[in-house]
Amino acid sequence: MKTNLSAFEEYLIAEGFGSETVYQHVKYAGRFLDWLAETSLALPQVTHAEMLDFADQLKKEDKGINLINRIMLAVSYYFTWLQYEGKAGYNPTAGIRLKGAIRNVPHDLLTKPELEALYESYPVTDERTHRNKVIVGLLVYQALTRDEIHALRAEHLKLREGKIHIPATGKLNSRILSLEPHQILDLQEYILAVRPKILAERMAERSGRKPNKYQAVEDVHRLFVSMNGQETMKNSLLHLNYALRKINTRYKHGTQIRQSVITEWLKEKNLRTVQYMAGHRYISSTERYKTNNLEDLKDALNKHHPLTLS
Repeated sequence: MKTNLSAFEEYLIAEGFGSETVYQHVKYAGRFLDWLAETSLALPQVTHAEMLDFADQLKKEDKGINLINRIMLAVSYYFTWLQYEGKAGYNPTAGIRLKGAIRNVPHDLLTKPELEALYESYPVTDERTHRNKVIVGLLVYQALTRDEIHALRAEHLKLREGKIHIPATGKLNSRILSLEPHQILDLQEYILAVRPKILAERMAERSGRKPNKYQAVEDVHRLFVSMNGQETMKNSLLHLNYALRKINTRYKHGTQIRQSVITEWLKEKNLRTVQYMAGHRYISSTERYKTNNLEDLKDALNKHHPLTLS
């Protein structure tokens, strides 16, 4: 990635950009590449819709519209360079200029059979994959976010009642959701047998390891812990994404699963029920997932928050 940015920098210099502009464009392109890594997306997967997702993420970070436009411009130059190098077929950001607030419209949704297939087809061969399958179940059946996966503790499970308590995180409310029968069995085995083995592996004395460090960190109290001593599940979820893409090439990331699940819920349940299940603070957040509103939302996005395309 550094090599790519170095070559991009040389391209900008050759194109006659000033030193300050080159610095900013390389910095902003690096922010975009970091976002790709965070969401486990590859460059060939990036379309116009993904660029709107990226802009939405920047908005959530309280970046102003002018700054977002400068970042998007830098990314546009980055894709122009990729085209020049023969590494990209087209520029998904060319000429984009955002005006006003950004609304993230659900897109590229997975069907209910596709969602269930991600869970049912995920192979379990060891402690790591057993843990991962439990996580996939919580994504597919409870529409949890990555932050909620990180926040879960063993005490949040109410297996006798067949329920799970999801604590409040960020902008999402807490809620209590029902578990599917097969999830209860998987979670019981995970809690009683698999998780203790993972923790024992973390604590094992090995060359270069400091077991006491792992005992002290908050991570060991989480429901889901990494195998290699990492304090978060970031790398584990990254590898899980790769595995799920082998099952379904249309799969992109956990947010896509959440958006798809909420959309499916709305086909069977009323708006207020889904608002609670999704943890949305505002009913408007849930309304945008209604399938009969998606096309209207896309039209509204273009009408009220237009994109100027060159």
